[in-house]
Amino acid sequence: MSLPPTMPPAPESPNKWKKWPWITGVVVAVLLIAAIADGGKTDDPGRTAISGSTLSSPPIVTTTDPAVAASVSSAAEAARESVSRSIAESAGRSSEAERKSSEAAIAQRKADEEEASKARKITYSVTTTGSGISSVTYLKPGFNISQETNVKGKKWSKTIESDESALGVNMNAQNAGGGTITCRISRGDGTTIAENSSSGAYAVVSCG
Repeated sequence: MSLPPTMPPAPESPNKWKKWPWITGVVVAVLLIAAIADGGKTDDPGRTAISGSTLSSPPIVTTTDPAVAASVSSAAEAARESVSRSIAESAGRSSEAERKSSEAAIAQRKADEEEASKARKITYSVTTTGSGISSVTYLKPGFNISQETNVKGKKWSKTIESDESALGVNMNAQNAGGGTITCRISRGDGTTIAENSSSGAYAVVSCG
């Protein structure tokens, strides 16, 4: 019994061995395209894509060197002290300005009160070039009339204090003899309200 003749194996097609370079090329092209598409993206928060370029933030440097760590801690403490000092100085200046403003307001209020007090003071005065003053009649607060007679000397004055709105200022005076008699009504701040003169024996003068 004879065996059928053995057929040699069919040679592999040369095209089968030439496919892998193309496959590799395609894979490389895909990876290249993916890399280009991902070129504007970054997972690093310290980097930002700007017009095709990137800017990097300064990296945070950590160290285990005790000397460096102490230096960094000292600088941070100095910075905190500087900020605290600036805040305290600013608060101090603000407090000083408020104090001066308050003092100025108090001083102004006192000055206004003094002026108002002076304005409430009314002075009646009489002078004569003659032998003397026979009598003086003047109006007091509440429209009360007061009179003084046989005045000694050639000068007379009386100061009263009253709200001007409640005071009708007025006075009369008479010479004890000849000469010129003068009456004057003034405020405590030096302002003259009224002034008048009269001459002759027993002359009468009025102000108001």
